[in-house]
Amino acid sequence: MKELFIGEVIKRKRKELGLTQEELCEGICEPSTISRIESGKQVPAKNKLDALLQRLDLPGDRYYALLSKNELEISNLQSQIISCNVSKNKRDGLQYLEKLEEIVSEDDHLIRQFILRSKVALGYLDGEDIRPYTFDEKEKMLFEALYLTVPKFDIEEIDKNYYTVEEIKIINQIALNYSDAGQNKKAIDVYNQLLKYIEKHLMNLKESNGLVILISYNCSRSLYLEKRYEESIAAANLGLEVSIEERCTSCLGGLLSVLGHAFHAEGRLEESKKYFYQSFYIYSVLHDDINIELGKKNLKEFFNIDIL
Repeated sequence: MKELFIGEVIKRKRKELGLTQEELCEGICEPSTISRIESGKQVPAKNKLDALLQRLDLPGDRYYALLSKNELEISNLQSQIISCNVSKNKRDGLQYLEKLEEIVSEDDHLIRQFILRSKVALGYLDGEDIRPYTFDEKEKMLFEALYLTVPKFDIEEIDKNYYTVEEIKIINQIALNYSDAGQNKKAIDVYNQLLKYIEKHLMNLKESNGLVILISYNCSRSLYLEKRYEESIAAANLGLEVSIEERCTSCLGGLLSVLGHAFHAEGRLEESKKYFYQSFYIYSVLHDDINIELGKKNLKEFFNIDIL
């Protein structure tokens, strides 16, 4: 069996999808760079290689790229920022973000994109306090981040472009921002477009299932708030099914809680109670104190059940 260099793999898949070099590399690198990569004359940096492979729906774990000292430092800072965001340790996250901004070059669109998305998630320091950005500020920063690599992006026609995982996360965050502002119909449309895009273009990536879980959860919440309960249940069940398949707990408690609320709104009380209990137990196992209290509150409010 003939061995293929990474440039040959990229070229073959690009042509299979009918993409020009300019369309594939837009916002990631120059067309001359992709030409050198495809001809084997240049080895791509790790973050650029990952982005190119993601747009092509090629699993990056099959290919290898050496990290320079600077790339390794950037990668470590990104991991720390993500960890702080997940654990809601925003103060440390902002400190790591400041360090990242100091070492990244102005023309590195991929890292600049990550920085903007992280700022939206973490907020900003106001003296000793950490404050969230306003809806308009978040929207401006998220679209600015997306336009760095997808300048022709249209929120009404998401399927017109090819995206990296980071770009998908930014679009999800745009929809989440709509939902937080009460614009749930707009958010639902974006979530549905994203789920269709992932099913069509990204199912070979190991990250695709995690994206489906996250987007299904967000979509189920917005559908519930719009009183579209059956659709909310369907979206939550999709996220739940993939979570179980992947043994992923990131949104599991939230998905179960949405099902509890939606089934209660439908008058299906036994099913509702079952999912509220399951949600509470998941949060208990994960030692998620904030959501443990929320789980107790749900059971008390809807079923007058006290949990000590």
